[in-house]
Parts: sequence; structure tokens; C-alpha cells
Amino acid sequence: MILLAAGYLSTQSKERTTRLIRAIADAKTEPEPYHNLVLAADCVRDADANRIVGDLEADLRGRLQRELEARVWKGALGTVQTLFTRAMTPQQATRRRIAAAEALSKIGGSRFWTRPHGEPEWVQIPSGEFTMGERSEAHCVHLPDYAIARVPITQAQYALFVQATGHEPPAGWTGKRPPIGKEGHPVVGVDWHAALGYCRWLGAVTGKPITLPSEAEWEKAARGADDARAYPWGGDIDAVLCNVRESGFGGTTPVGIFLNGASPSGCLDMAGNVWEWTRSRWGIAYPYDPLDPRRERFDAEDDIRRVVRGGSWSDHRDYARCACRFGLRPDNRLDNLGFRVVLRAAPVSSAPSSGDSGL
Repeated sequence: MILLAAGYLSTQSKERTTRLIRAIADAKTEPEPYHNLVLAADCVRDADANRIVGDLEADLRGRLQRELEARVWKGALGTVQTLFTRAMTPQQATRRRIAAAEALSKIGGSRFWTRPHGEPEWVQIPSGEFTMGERSEAHCVHLPDYAIARVPITQAQYALFVQATGHEPPAGWTGKRPPIGKEGHPVVGVDWHAALGYCRWLGAVTGKPITLPSEAEWEKAARGADDARAYPWGGDIDAVLCNVRESGFGGTTPVGIFLNGASPSGCLDMAGNVWEWTRSRWGIAYPYDPLDPRRERFDAEDDIRRVVRGGSWSDHRDYARCACRFGLRPDNRLDNLGFRVVLRAAPVSSAPSSGDSGL
């Protein structure tokens, strides 16, 4: 009824519509955390920002973002507590954060990336050694410095690529637009070649050497250089740390909502949510040599399997380990498979040459 009222008022009076939405956002009581801000954001979308007076939309974006930047911690009896969340289970608290993140994306919020091209927020990874692999396969690998996206590429970021290039959109989109409310979720249904195409486009429009991470670059960003931890945060898994099958969310979640699950470098969503493409070739035994050209070579039409990392919302928690790896055909387009990108120190060619990735 409130949404209908906001939509109707928007056809009658900008001032009355604005007063209604601001009253909703500023109400001192609410049935559950973020409820009033989420409802206000839905009203803005239904009423259309052009039918609202002043900076209300920007104010709502700022308030929602501040809420989402607040970390959570466990209180007595395992309940989750924040400034705005009292005595909720971890699952309840996370579902409210999901609602807040989706509301933010509905009104144009762009956490973790910037306009006009959707360039991601970069995390700097310094040069040096780290432990790659686990158990009998554990070994030291040295990498030069590079930067990696803090979170996977979102539906909204990928939409900028689709709209600019005319590239085929993923399944489930309406034309060139992702599903409403899912703009802040990781893009899925993108095969390896399309992910590389996005990298080339973003590199061209920003003038920066952007590509997919190697699996070594991915793993170092996930576990850090100080130890051989199993998960990015160093301990075991629970529902306020990541999105895996046991978390019970049943699908992707907005990127970056699991602040407590950050890696030592500050990267988010490196365990669960979606598997992530790397540029590394599957099937070459450890130890990993980053200078071995076989790991990144490919022919333009090849079907060589590529390494994916990170686990997903539909997989068991064990698959979210930092060192867990699988190989997929490059034409796979799965609803639990996405990607993030890296900014390399060395120049990267904009397109592959014959028989070589050029990456």
C-alpha cells in the first residue's frame, strides 16, 4: 500500500511524494533492521527520482552505504550484534544486509566501483612470496606486485560493457539490463571468452592493463603471504563470513556484504558466492611456475579447460578453501560462475595473437 501511495503521489505532487518518503526513512521505529531505508528506496524507484525534490535519493544512498560498511560481531548465545542489530541469528542479520544492498542497487548505488566505465576498486598486492597449494602440494611462489578487484564484477558493471559493445547479455536479463534488485550481485552466466572480452573492453576505455587473474594471483589475494590459511579470514566458516551451501541463501548475494570474511589484503567474496574464472590453464602439475608460458597459452578457438577458484553459493564449504581448484571448459555459462579482474604491472596486449593469449 505504501508503494502504491508513493507511486500515486508522484503523479500529483513532487513535494508530497518527497515528504512521504523522507518520513518513512526517518521513522524512529521499524519492525526489523534496515526496513525503513529499504522501503524508502523502493518508494524512490517506484515514484521515479525525477518526481522527487532535492537530494533525497543521494541521502538514501549514503545512509544505506554507511549501514553496509558497519561490521558485525557475535554476541551472547551466538547472536549477531551491530549498532542497529540486536539479538538476531547470523542468517537473519545477513538477510537484512542483503535487503539493504539490493535496495541500494535499485537507486543507483555503486559500491566498490566507479562510473562512467565501472572500473573496480583496486586492492594492491605487494610483490613477494606466498604459500600456494595445501598439504603435500604446498610450495612457495614469488609474484611481482599487482592489483586485484576487491569484489567480483557485478551485474551493473557488466551491463555497462553490454550496452557499450552490444555483446550478448547473460541469460535471465531483460534486454541489456540485469534483473531488478540484482544489479549489485556478481554477474553469472558468463563464459571464459566473454570474461576476457570484458577485460579487453575495460582496459581499452580506461587505458589500463586489465585482465583475468592467474590462479596464483587469485590465491595470494585470498590467503595473504603470512601463512597457509584454509579460508581468507583464517578460521572456520559460519553464516556471517561467506555464502556457501550451508549458509542457506539459495543463490548469489550482493558483493561485499560479508565484511568479516575479508582476506588479509582486504578482498571480499573470495570464499563462496560464485566460482571465479582465472586465466590459468588446467592440467599442468604443481609446483606452479608463473613464468611457465604453457599456463596461459591458448588458440582463439580452443576448448582448453581453465582454472576456477573460490567455491559458490551452491557448493559445500570445503570447496571455498583458498587452495581449492577446478578446471572448466571455457564455454561454461553457469549460474554460480563469475569473475573478478586484475591490474597487472606489466603491459597487456588488447587482443590475443595467433596461438598466444597475449596476457
